[in-house]
Amino acid sequence: MGRAYKNFWSLNTDEAVVTGILRDFTPKNVEVLMPINAQMKDIDLILMNMDNKKSLKIQVKGSRAYEPRKSEVVKYGNGSAGWFYFKKDIIHKNTADYFIFLIYVIEEIKKTGRRIIMPHTLTIPTKELIQLCEKHKKIGKGGRYNFFFWINPVKNKSIEFGDETYDTTKYLDKNGFKKLNQELK
Repeated sequence: MGRAYKNFWSLNTDEAVVTGILRDFTPKNVEVLMPINAQMKDIDLILMNMDNKKSLKIQVKGSRAYEPRKSEVVKYGNGSAGWFYFKKDIIHKNTADYFIFLIYVIEEIKKTGRRIIMPHTLTIPTKELIQLCEKHKKIGKGGRYNFFFWINPVKNKSIEFGDETYDTTKYLDKNGFKKLNQELK
């Protein structure tokens, strides 16, 4: 009994959703793997190109859906935000190659007036995330970062508006997967 394993019978919902999204936005020769070794701290998924054996380690962070305030919609446009709150070391000492932030956005279907919750992703290389934090983020109480990502699905744009507002559109959905897929070639 010297080994520790993750409970692979109860998958983390956010990791499962991101796995499905990755299957849609990566080439057929790229597999999404879930490590079961509990010693692989901060690694939730592994992408592997089965032809050339290149791989990338992924850290998944999920947010619940938040009803947007009217003032936020006026300021940022259609869509809604995701909120992430975690210690600085989760980013700065992470061994993953990429962070994928999963944000559930409340969207309205104009024809029917129905509202649906759609998953969107921000796929950010860990090195770039560290640079963004150093440039735009303040370390808050308990040595933690607060991230507030606003996703506007109508315009396919995103921003982070926690401490300073900055554009994150290049990491949004398909845009974010371009660099990741390039690294696996």
